[in-house]
Amino acid sequence: MSVSNNSINSALIIVDMQKDNVGRYCKDIIPQIQSLIRKAREKKMPIIFACDSRYPDDSLFERAGIEIHTIKGTEGAEVIDEFAPTPEDMIVEKRMLSAFFGTDLDFTLREKGIKKLIITGVRTEFCFLKTVLDAFELGYEIIVPLDSCASPSEEGHKTVLASLDVLKIKKSTTEELLRQL
Repeated sequence: MSVSNNSINSALIIVDMQKDNVGRYCKDIIPQIQSLIRKAREKKMPIIFACDSRYPDDSLFERAGIEIHTIKGTEGAEVIDEFAPTPEDMIVEKRMLSAFFGTDLDFTLREKGIKKLIITGVRTEFCFLKTVLDAFELGYEIIVPLDSCASPSEEGHKTVLASLDVLKIKKSTTEELLRQL
């Protein structure tokens, strides 16, 4: 995998790493994402935290049979403390699975001349995947650091990551990516 040394036209997207979403299955990816955040800040790359921001009566909870979580304006909807967003970072509140659907993320990235996206976060088979697929359809070059995304379903996680090969989406380890940025 080769990444251009020119990180000016790149951005880091971190999907759903919020207090209500971060469970035991994704604790291992926190150090890798912290390393990516440090490198992005060093290279002056935009950092985007794509965050669930739902209402208590959101139909998704009932339709998917999941507990109410990441309610807009609550502590549970905040980015985890380990990532400490700065005023320069962008927080994209999303009501749907994808960071692009119903948000101004695409417009904002294009305004900044961003062409490459490093996408990390949770849940591999839902919000992470929807964000990757929408970014792909919108024409962005995508890089997925394999050890910087997670899911409670190991089978779902592996299946999604393998399926990205069909679209020729670039994959690497965080360490490889950090050396090339």
